[in-house]
Amino acid sequence: MPILNLTRKILPAITKNAAQNTANVHCMPEFRLATMITSGNKSIVHVGMNECKAARILPGGINTIYTDGLASCNAVGVVCHGIDNNPIVILSHYTPLESSRLQQAQAIETQLKAYEAYIDKETRPRVYYNVPGYQSEEGGLKPCVNNIFEKINKVMQKFFGNNFNEQTVLYKYRNRAPYFSTANIFQFDTKRTNELKITFVGEKEHFTKLV
Repeated sequence: MPILNLTRKILPAITKNAAQNTANVHCMPEFRLATMITSGNKSIVHVGMNECKAARILPGGINTIYTDGLASCNAVGVVCHGIDNNPIVILSHYTPLESSRLQQAQAIETQLKAYEAYIDKETRPRVYYNVPGYQSEEGGLKPCVNNIFEKINKVMQKFFGNNFNEQTVLYKYRNRAPYFSTANIFQFDTKRTNELKITFVGEKEHFTKLV
């Protein structure tokens, strides 16, 4: 299945028409994916709050994993290249509490142990942080106080030493527009499984090739 275009160029506005407002909700990326799951699509995995799930991306199998509901939570994704050339992806969504950050790191470590035999450690896995930021006086977003980075970094070093990459994307979690998407979505093209599209909170798109 090819990568779906789930994002919108312009967010809709709230109207006095209830039916239109409902339609606006239905066009949000996370709602579209939830509808596909409800319709019986087995290729999509949903990660709930305080949850961590992993999947091997295989032709004819799972191609999308996502989490929604990020208000001040941390979403951390880990993407590894498999020894069979198929990716392994881990996605987690936890609250910003200190106890949750510890659970998040432990959950990712558990999934890495479970899938370690499938991971090609000659390649560099990638860690993606989608975390809340605050509006600075200078005008852009700056990360909130958050030690999730050091906790996940320690876990990754246990498995890969320093042979991994990290990327952080901040999201605005206050004063957001209506119908603002809170989804963090990893989509793979199952015919070319090294091609990945990540949609971060706020529908920020990131395209990459794994190898």
